[in-house]
Amino acid sequence: MAISKSKREVVYQKYNGRCAYCGREIAYKDMQVDHLLPLRAWGIEDAGTDDIDNLMPACRMCNHYKRANSLETFRRYIEEIPRKLRDNYIYKVGVAYGEVVEQEHPVKFYFERQEG
Repeated sequence: MAISKSKREVVYQKYNGRCAYCGREIAYKDMQVDHLLPLRAWGIEDAGTDDIDNLMPACRMCNHYKRANSLETFRRYIEEIPRKLRDNYIYKVGVAYGEVVEQEHPVKFYFERQEG
């Protein structure tokens, strides 16, 4: 089901024109509407809805990376990035020369930081 223009505008304003996940500013025309709880996904019993509470403004990068995964699966994917990068030779050179600084930490999404 397509999301109406009026609903898209409400979703966009939820976090003042920022991606609910990474927190970067996004232009309205570039915003993608993500279902926090996917409508249907592998391993998820409860299906999400098109209610405003379940719709999140997302940049293309975050929406693409999250796909139809749960929030916790998405969080795990983000937290695994440093380990995956360590296998990359260019990354290793960057660390050796101090151009890349590793700062692993638990992932807290932008919308979570705004709520508490």
